[in-house]
Order: sequence, then structure tokens, then C-alpha cells
Amino acid sequence: MRPFFSRDEQRDRPSVPETANRTGGEQFTVIGRIRVTIAVVVVVGVLTWAWWWVSSDDGIKQAGEEARPQIGPPIRSLQPSEFLNTSADYVGSEACAECHQDEVNSFARSGMARSMRTVDLETEPPDTRVSHEPSQRVLRSTRRDGKLVHSEEISGGETPWIVGEHEIRYIVGSGAHFSMYLCEIDGFLVESPLTWYTAKPEWAMSPGYDSPNHLGFQREITAGCLFCHAGRATAIDDSYHRIRIDELAIGCERCHGPGSLHIASHSGAVKSAPGDHKPPYDLTIVNPARLDRDRAEAVCHQCHLQSRAYVDPRGRSLADYRPGQALEDFQHYYRSTDPRQQMQVVGHAEQMMLSRCYKASESLTCMTCHNPHLTPDVADRPAHYRRICLACHEAPGTSQCRATVTQRQQTHPADNCIDCHMPTTPTTTLHTAVTHHRIGLHDDDEVAGDSRPPRPQTAEALEPLHDLSGYHPLDRQRSLGLATLKRVFQLGMDSGPDARRLWKRSQALLTQAHRAGLSDSDVDATLAQLLFADDTSRAIRHAASALEDPDIGVESRLNSLYALASHFHSRNRPDASLRYLDQLIQMRRSASDWELRGLCQLQQRKIQAAIASLETAVAIDPELLPAHDLLAQLYDDQGLRAQSAGHRRKVRRLREVFRSRKPKF
Repeated sequence: MRPFFSRDEQRDRPSVPETANRTGGEQFTVIGRIRVTIAVVVVVGVLTWAWWWVSSDDGIKQAGEEARPQIGPPIRSLQPSEFLNTSADYVGSEACAECHQDEVNSFARSGMARSMRTVDLETEPPDTRVSHEPSQRVLRSTRRDGKLVHSEEISGGETPWIVGEHEIRYIVGSGAHFSMYLCEIDGFLVESPLTWYTAKPEWAMSPGYDSPNHLGFQREITAGCLFCHAGRATAIDDSYHRIRIDELAIGCERCHGPGSLHIASHSGAVKSAPGDHKPPYDLTIVNPARLDRDRAEAVCHQCHLQSRAYVDPRGRSLADYRPGQALEDFQHYYRSTDPRQQMQVVGHAEQMMLSRCYKASESLTCMTCHNPHLTPDVADRPAHYRRICLACHEAPGTSQCRATVTQRQQTHPADNCIDCHMPTTPTTTLHTAVTHHRIGLHDDDEVAGDSRPPRPQTAEALEPLHDLSGYHPLDRQRSLGLATLKRVFQLGMDSGPDARRLWKRSQALLTQAHRAGLSDSDVDATLAQLLFADDTSRAIRHAASALEDPDIGVESRLNSLYALASHFHSRNRPDASLRYLDQLIQMRRSASDWELRGLCQLQQRKIQAAIASLETAVAIDPELLPAHDLLAQLYDDQGLRAQSAGHRRKVRRLREVFRSRKPKF
């Protein structure tokens, strides 16, 4: 599940966030400074005290008015699967290797088997220094004392201002296109601003970071982010990004399902009763080749289907999916009704589904071309994929290539089907070219990114990718409402009337579903977000109602906790606010939480505690100018002139940086 108050992404997956706009940071009030984000789970908008104010002290006590209803449609039952291991336990790929070493060895040649790794200094790219002019920051990757360290400093000024320096813990990516670097700070997993791009080859800013206001070492890496990059990753103690890595790279069980039942069956631990019917093939482990096309595709689509928007259905998430099951039971995917979209880096599955080849075939799947146990050498790939194409297109009654012999000899290499029908397309996100997966005839404009502008998007321009008719109408309305809000995040909150119209459409859909009796903490938490600006009283009651759900998802929990903490702070009730903030700081590493905590402690006149919280806030986000300004004043009041002068220097430097980032006309 993706955060509703986030910069999503994105699942994501990995999410591609936009940073908060800090160019006018010096104009924010200390109390009202709550930054807009789309991959960090924070309240959208710079909220002032008035936004959080409710008319009476019993605003929360009136929760019965908006309490989650006790009625509503039951959660849809899972569609059946013939395979028996959908409820088995994971055992890890090493257990598979005891009997299936050849298969493990062949899979090891695939990119998936190298999707995540730890640091090996012998094979890492050379040390570097990257000067990023838009943000006025200098970033470094350095080998030091047997470790790989990434650091960041704000350039200029009389002395260097190092704002982050952290040891790299994990590396994401097979290295075929890129390697992204993760570090663990105070127990929380975050992304480094530096990425190695193999195609260049060079160090450059991580995806989403090449902007004046990037996040530095603040982009959270959650279990959801790692779902498609790690074998298995689990959030610790229901936190947002304290992560335990159970298996580094994608392994056997990602495609074949949990292996405990299979091992028990073949080790004699589970014995069949005499006369038991023996199935035609082993049902204790999934072989994707035994699945029908939709469920075989689902095995790949759990990671490679990245549509316009996607949301968790009520009561389940993508993490609950197991091979052999129907994907729409665990994730609802939405696409634009306009097929003319610029290529998305991980949009291959949706592109394939638009292909005439795919629509006309009953057997074409991802695995037709991509067998994880058969990875051809680079030199052999054109001939390998050509043979796959000709297996269908040389058959009687199928369409044949209409290009002349001369034209076919001009491809690289000669007579290469892929060069014409699945051309490589440049991407700015990964600084490389990827294969377009809509099989067909492509003109030059389309290969360059399709210069034709898409039609304006509206709420009605989203449609489900799968058949959701088996869901209750309220569940379909809920999913469309949540997906519509995600579309707002993609367009950008300040993108104009389209975004505002979608915002209102999402609010209407979810309000109607709630009033019709749909009991759901995700709906409550999202309505809290949608209503903040116009009806704070209702928004706060929705947040309180969401927290009544013992099974509330982590993103909805974060959003609701932050809303209530901010509300009670604005009401000058710091004790109540701190009860929520103390939960938040255990769940995530967020400058906003620590800043608000410091302000609450000032309301309690606990000056030393407030200073400690504000120092933590600026350590996480060094560009929190109001917090630096307040710290300078507090140190002055304490007679600590050196500390005060240090923060005043940072205030002056940040004002210079913010001014330099303003557009020049």
C-alpha cells in the first residue's frame, strides 16, 4: 500500500518523489511550516493555525458524528487457486538449492537474482565528487576505513557545511542500468542522493533528485519500496522504514510461492493417505507454466505492472499476494483511457497489453520472451528474440514482415525484429534507453517520447485494468476515489484546474462511499487529508476514526497521527499533541515530526527538550530555516552565543541558497 499523504510513488516501486518547495522557506512561520510532499507521508500543503482550528474543545469527542460505520459490505473472498502453497511459509532460496541446484544456477544469471546486494568495495565504481549546481550541493562517494560513505554538503560560504555523511548499507539494482545506494540512519532506511548509471557510465543524482529542492538523505525506503527489489523485506514493529531484510535479492519463492509445504511433502514429513487422488502435477509449489495466462502474468505483474494509479483493495495489500492467485484480489490498477502516453520506465506490462500481438494471442506472456532460467548472452540476444518472433510469424495464416530485404538489412544487427517493432526509447529518469514493449510499428516521434500531447486527464479518464465486477459497488467506488487522488499527486498539486477537479472528484467518491456504510480506515484517513482545508472539524474526526481500526495500515496511521498532533498543537494542547508525536518518531525519521515536537515542548516551557528536538529536526532536514532561526533565539536566551551564531550563519546561508533557486526571468 502506498502513502496517501506521500510524494508517490510511486510503488511507486521504487517510488519517484518530488521534493518540497523550499525556495520560499524563509517566509514560512515556524508553527505553520508543514511541507508539501508526494513520497513522504506528511500532510499536503503548508497548513496554518487556522486550518487546524475547530470550533469547540470537544471536536474530537464528537467522533460519533463521523465514526466509522458498523455496517457495510463484507470483504470479497479470495478467488480459488488449485495450488496448495498459497498459505505456506517462506523458507528462502538456499533451501531450494538443496534439490534444484541447476535451476538456482540458471536463475543466478538473471538480473532479478542481482536485484539487491551489500557493498563490495572491490567492484564498486570509482570514488567521485559531484557538484549539483541547481541545489548548490556537493555530493561524494568515498571509500573510507573499509566502508563506502556517501556525503553531501551545501557549497559556497566561508566554510564547508556538511549536511549528511552516511555509510552505505545496501545497493539496489542489478547493475545492468543503474545501482542505487541505501543507508541506515538511526535505524531507518533511506536512499542516497547519488546513483551510479551504468550506460554513461557515471555518478549522477538519483531519480527524482535532479532539482533545486531535492530531499538529500530524507527519502524513506519502506518495505513497499523494496517489494520489487529485495527477496523479502519486513517493517520492524509496524514502523514505516525500520526494515529487516529477510532475503537480499529476488529469489525462487517470488515466482514459485512459499516453499515450506513443498519441502515437507518431498521430505516425507507429509504423507498421503492410501487411495488419495494424485494430481497430474505437483500442487505444493507453483510452476508458472501451469497457470492460465492471467495468473501467469500476475507473477510478473506483481512488480512489472506499474499503471497510472494503483491502490490496495479493502483488507488486503500486494504484500499478501502469492503466485497462483488472482492479482486483482490484492491490488487494483487503473489506467488512463488515453493510450497516447509517454513511455514509463516500468510500464512495460501495460504497453504489452496494448499490443496487437498480445490481444490476438491466447498464449503470449512475459515469459514467452523472458525466461528467468534462460538469460541469453548479449551477443546472442537479437537472434534469440528473432527466433521467438518467427515462431509465430512464420506460421501459416500469420502476418509476415512487410519490410523489404534492403530495409531489414539496415537494422542493427541486420534483420532484427526488435529494432523496428520494439525499439529502445530514451528515458531521463534512469539516464539510459529501455525497450518499448508495445509491439508494433513505431514512428520516430513515438520512439523519441511521443510528441503528441495527451488529452487532459479527468476523474472519468481512469478505468480499472482488470475486471473488478466481482467487487461490491462501494469497494469499486472506494478504489476509484483513492486512485483519483493518486492521479492528483502525479499531476502535481499546483498543476491547475485539472488537479483541483480531480481532488474534488476523489472527495465526492469517498464521502459517498463512507456515508453509504463503507467501514474503512484508509477512506477515513484520506478524507481527513481531503477535508483539511475546507472542513477541519470533519477532517480531524475522520483521522480519529481511522485510528480506531486495529488493522489500520501504516501510511493511514501516520497520516492520522500527524493530523491529530498538528490539531492539538494548534489548540495549545501540547500534552495531547506529544502523545501522537511520540508514536510518530518511533515509526519514521521525519524533520516535520521533530520540529512540531519542539514547538509543543516550547508550549510546555521545556526549553532544553525543545532545543534537543529542534536540533534533531535540522539534522534530518538542514534546510529548515525557521527551526534554525528559532534555535538561534533560544540559544541567545540561554546565553550560548557560539551556538546562536552558528545557527544565524546557517540562516544567512540558506537565504542566499533560496534566493539563488528562484526562477530568473
